[in-house]
Amino acid sequence: MILLKYLNFCFLIILISSGCRRFEQEKVIAKAEPFVPQNLYPIERLPPYFNKVVMLPCHFDDLDSPMLDYIDEILAQELAQERIFETLSFSTNEMIQNFKQSRISSRNRLPENFLSKIEDITAANGVLFVDIHSHRAYRPMSLGIRAKLIDIKTGDFMWAIDETFDLGHGSVIVGANEFQKINHIRAISSKTSGSVLHSPRVFAKYVISTCFSTLPKR
Repeated sequence: MILLKYLNFCFLIILISSGCRRFEQEKVIAKAEPFVPQNLYPIERLPPYFNKVVMLPCHFDDLDSPMLDYIDEILAQELAQERIFETLSFSTNEMIQNFKQSRISSRNRLPENFLSKIEDITAANGVLFVDIHSHRAYRPMSLGIRAKLIDIKTGDFMWAIDETFDLGHGSVIVGANEFQKINHIRAISSKTSGSVLHSPRVFAKYVISTCFSTLPKR
């Protein structure tokens, strides 16, 4: 009997403690503004000739990650949603056929004549590299994106971003929830349904959309 009372007391303390933590978290979120990327470089405006961009397959060191099964599709859709330029996607099969590797990091040395060969194949003005530099699939989820938009002829940067979106921070939670409310009808398939705070696929969609929203305009 004494043991039962003690266990009930401990359970009550845990419930109270959990409720207090949840209440404190809700207060933090209520005061937070949506996350706005800061670690980026955009030119002021895209030049008139810059009207066709090829997006390379996303690079992630963990080639066995389930994220690579859907991230390229989300990248292509969210880039096209910006409607700044015509977008083309270079598949992993095309990468292997032309460069003997499926995914290339923007931080590594590029194959010889890489940009000129991409230009010959696609007639594009720019090339977009996207790297995943960190990823946490369990709660609170986190996704780190590094991306670079490069003039294919000059090699100059048109835009670059390096940000980590961590759902452990109130501002990211607020931004993710706002994105889902506004953009839920843009789901790429039935697999994207679910909460942005619990689904890695929907969370990735929010992260990528937020990053691409900082691209320079015309």
